[in-house]
Amino acid sequence: MANQDFFTSELFKELVDDLKEEERFTATYRVEAIDFTEAKERARAIASEQTVECPDSLIAGTWIAERVLGHVEDIKKASDGVYYAVISYLPEAVESDFTEFLNMLFGNVSLLPGIRLMSFELPEAMESTFQGPKYGQYGLRERCGVPRGPILMSAVKPLGRSAKELAQMAGDLALGGCPIIKDDHSLYDQRWAPFDERVSAMADAVREANEKTGGSSLYVANCTGDGLRFLERAYRAEELGAGGIMAAPGLVGFSMVKTLAEADDFHLPIFLHPCFSGGFVLHEDTGISPYCYYGQLGRLSGADAVIFTSFGGRFAHSENDCALIAESLSVRMNYIKPAFPVPSGGMKWELFPRMCRVYGGNAVFLVGGALQTQGPDLAANTRFFMEKLHEAYAQLK
Repeated sequence: MANQDFFTSELFKELVDDLKEEERFTATYRVEAIDFTEAKERARAIASEQTVECPDSLIAGTWIAERVLGHVEDIKKASDGVYYAVISYLPEAVESDFTEFLNMLFGNVSLLPGIRLMSFELPEAMESTFQGPKYGQYGLRERCGVPRGPILMSAVKPLGRSAKELAQMAGDLALGGCPIIKDDHSLYDQRWAPFDERVSAMADAVREANEKTGGSSLYVANCTGDGLRFLERAYRAEELGAGGIMAAPGLVGFSMVKTLAEADDFHLPIFLHPCFSGGFVLHEDTGISPYCYYGQLGRLSGADAVIFTSFGGRFAHSENDCALIAESLSVRMNYIKPAFPVPSGGMKWELFPRMCRVYGGNAVFLVGGALQTQGPDLAANTRFFMEKLHEAYAQLK
């Protein structure tokens, strides 16, 4: 059974339904094994490695063996040589530490071949442990002034332009009505466009364009950086007038995103960028499924919108994988708000009809280079792309 088929199968539904009342949180792993006996051995090894990481004799007859040790809840055969193992973990072993949550889901076993984290389920007891997005889909719609339907987003690039040049581009996109305008992920703190100068100039340009048009375009500043510099840049971006921030969790860590999302004194929506995540999601027999990495973990960490590479562009995710990522960002996860899927990576207006069929109206379509090269006038290009997006979405009705 291919990974992308797992989430639409009766097997996945059966596993999830069986575990909804479980007081422990559960993770489903794809496990390669010769037969059921080996699959059971590997599942037991995962349960131990992810928790106590010691010989059974050291904990035999103790509460640690009964409660702390991971429990193998179910093992089902998917196809020859492939099994799905469900393992449950004690919430108290994680408490509110997102880093330990990630470690327990896929810490040491990430180093073993033939094991892939597919998904996880949280019990009601963990509802208050992780807050998820501060704004989510509804809050982000309100902020960018698009009450319904897909939202157009564009990226300001390329690396090497001055802060003044980047600001001009951002202003032109806002004049054309682009609801969300973000930094390219490579814009950090380069000497030709220092962070403060760039963010201030771009925020001002978008604000001035909004004043002229009456629009609500948001400027999203890339704040990815070393260690605590990420948090410093995020707060500074808010001070300078940005309408949102972007971070790459593959570089800064999901726990840093969660720290920012839950901060009472930070008030901007958070966008996640997928750079540095390919090693996790692209191999069918190892790593983490795109459904779990982008959708579940991205949303649980507090992202209001998650960027991922879509079908039809220059990257490898299939249409089915992309649909599953979008689904995981909206599927019920206790009381955590739904986040926006943001398909990207070489998108063109010609793809809009197909994208609308797959993603529907609750998505942000990120178009970068194709919009810039449509013609010399970025504002006119934006209006053209907005028109094509509206036409594609209208065909669904």
